Amino acid sequence: MKIKSILLFTVIMSSFLFAGCDEDDKSEAKALVSIKNDFNNPEMTYQPPWTICKSSYLGQEFGKISIGETSPEFEVTPGLDYVLMVAAWEDPDCNPENCLPIATKLEEEVVDGQQRVIAINMPNHQGSCPPEGVAPIPEEAYNRILALWPEYDFEPYETRTENIECLPDEE
Repeated sequence: MKIKSILLFTVIMSSFLFAGCDEDDKSEAKALVSIKNDFNNPEMTYQPPWTICKSSYLGQEFGKISIGETSPEFEVTPGLDYVLMVAAWEDPDCNPENCLPIATKLEEEVVDGQQRVIAINMPNHQGSCPPEGVAPIPEEAYNRILALWPEYDFEPYETRTENIECLPDEE
């Protein structure tokens, strides 16, 4: 009886130890990611002139990415998230009056040990005042952009089409 109790105790303690190891392994999981500004992709029928002024993915800031350029590679904790961005239309200097919040059309995923370049281009982005063929950005993603970069003073979600860059050009 004593041996059975000791064996049972050992099995129970071992399962706790292994469960703890699994959690530690998950917290150490990493992926390497860079973001490519692929808006000039020659395979696309339309190439919008967006400079990515600010960018973030899975809580990691990637910074400014000019058209045709790729960000440095950063280590992130694997997961699923939108690439959140502030982009400037025909303005490589990123003047706020030419900027809008945009995000990837779908949440992008990376897994432990993966090395990935996420290309941002016409078919896989969405915006706050989308033209025909571009999906509107979800409210949750839009509000995260506002929280990340309040210095752009973008309109609240309900009035997002009133952002300066959304308004028609005055002639």
